[in-house]
Amino acid sequence: MMDKLITLPDDVVMLAPIVAAYVGIAKEFRVPSQYNHLISLMIATVFVLVPSATQQVLTTISIIGLTSSGLYHFTKKRE
Repeated sequence: MMDKLITLPDDVVMLAPIVAAYVGIAKEFRVPSQYNHLISLMIATVFVLVPSATQQVLTTISIIGLTSSGLYHFTKKRE
C-alpha cells in the first residue's frame, strides 16, 4: 500500500491542493457543505479526463489564479 503512495505521479500530488482550493472557493460562495465531496470529485474528474496538454493549461491557470486571489485576499485592507 505505501509503495503505491510513494509512486504517485507529481501531477496527482499537485492536484489535491488545487481541488481543495476550489472547494474553499465554493465554501466562500456558501455552497452547502453537503456538496463539498461532490464538488471535489467533479473538479478532479475534469482535471484527470481532459487531454494532457489541456490538463497542463488548466493546472497553470489554476495555480496562477488561486495564488493571486489568495495573495490579494491576504494583503487587502480589512474594513
